[in-house]
Amino acid sequence: MAYDIEGEVKDSADNPIKGVSVSDGVQKYSTMSDGSYSLKADATKLTFSKDGYNVNTFDLTKYKNPSSVNVDITLTTKSASNNPSSDTTKTDEKAKSTKKMLIYVGVGLVVLVGGYFVYRKFKK
Repeated sequence: MAYDIEGEVKDSADNPIKGVSVSDGVQKYSTMSDGSYSLKADATKLTFSKDGYNVNTFDLTKYKNPSSVNVDITLTTKSASNNPSSDTTKTDEKAKSTKKMLIYVGVGLVVLVGGYFVYRKFKK
């Protein structure tokens, strides 16, 4: 059983980064010229590294094994780091989950308001 992983590695300006080392601790892959990569891994942690950039890790434990996982990563340059003594940054996945949550809340509100008006119309 293994994860089928694919994704893109970009810099903070949204430009693809070629030659980023993607490792699951056993195997090592490199990104292509468009920043894309693809691999199969049994490990639950991926590490993304390249000279001049902060190391980035991604935890796969929240995904069911086996499964297909899309892992898009943004690497920041070492000089742009907020904490120069730390060379490891974590991927921020809150943006994707926040967008989904807002959609669910919006749909919920539409259903509640619509239900209220239907209730008022047939209550008479």
